[in-house]
Amino acid sequence: MTLWPHVHVETVGPGRSLLLKLRQPWLLDEEEVFPALGDRRARIQIGDFEELGRGLLIDGTVQLTETVDATYTTALVFPAALAAASRRRWLIVGGGDGATPREALRFRDTEHVLLVDISRVVVERTQELIPSFWAGCHADPRLEIRHCDAWLVLREMAACGEQVDVLLFDLSDPGNEECSSFSDSSADHLYTEEAFQLAARCLRPGGVFAVQLAELSPLRFVDHLRHRRLLRSLFRHVRSYRTLVEPFGCAESFVIVSNAQGPFDPADTRGLEERLGQIYTCDFADTYSARWHEGLFILPPGVARRLDEEGPSARGPAQR
Repeated sequence: MTLWPHVHVETVGPGRSLLLKLRQPWLLDEEEVFPALGDRRARIQIGDFEELGRGLLIDGTVQLTETVDATYTTALVFPAALAAASRRRWLIVGGGDGATPREALRFRDTEHVLLVDISRVVVERTQELIPSFWAGCHADPRLEIRHCDAWLVLREMAACGEQVDVLLFDLSDPGNEECSSFSDSSADHLYTEEAFQLAARCLRPGGVFAVQLAELSPLRFVDHLRHRRLLRSLFRHVRSYRTLVEPFGCAESFVIVSNAQGPFDPADTRGLEERLGQIYTCDFADTYSARWHEGLFILPPGVARRLDEEGPSARGPAQR
């Protein structure tokens, strides 16, 4: 079979690959060096996909495309925003494509969003080539962008007692040689117990932390369980959820956590749409609903059982 000359092939599991058709050659194919990470390099690509619209890749892995922006981004942002006691101050680690800060800034009570992404190329070139990801939010005076290792920002904030209401990790998945040619990633040091400890210290009472993790399915769940176990040792409340993201070729998972006193149920849908209409400034009729929110937290029975098997003993005392 003769293939279209412009394709992207991506391994998503030991026996699975994606074959995505591009309308034309890459619009951007550039290598970036990060001196703060020991001169680590990343390959950054932007292309026009036949079905998925314009999209961003890092180290050969699809990060976000226009057609699934709303699905992925609201799944990361909305559960945390709805569960938090306040949304005045946000810290977004990663998210340099602009979609996550865009959504954070659409909440009425947002006063400040700090976006920390080490990649200038991702931030600047997505603003130029995929402006829908940003929707002009980079001009919002409430948004502050820093290009540095997010570990340093977390450490500095924790040391001086600076805290936020919502903290989001919108990073590349942890490195995994089964899913790419890279056995590690530039974000690996942010998926550690030490980084999660710093995140806990950077949250205000009633604050919420949500982190994007790896695939969560009957096929692949080990990476999710390992990181969830770390979070359970640091936070009183821990819930896993997931959504299918077609360009990822899998159900992408998230963990939402908090050290809030008292009950914490991020899956609660009572009055959700009315409340979202009060605190969110844009129309969400085509992107979010109470039923969709509820569905994010419904896991396959076998996967849910494996999460439940951790039991209460896996949860340690909350650490501030």
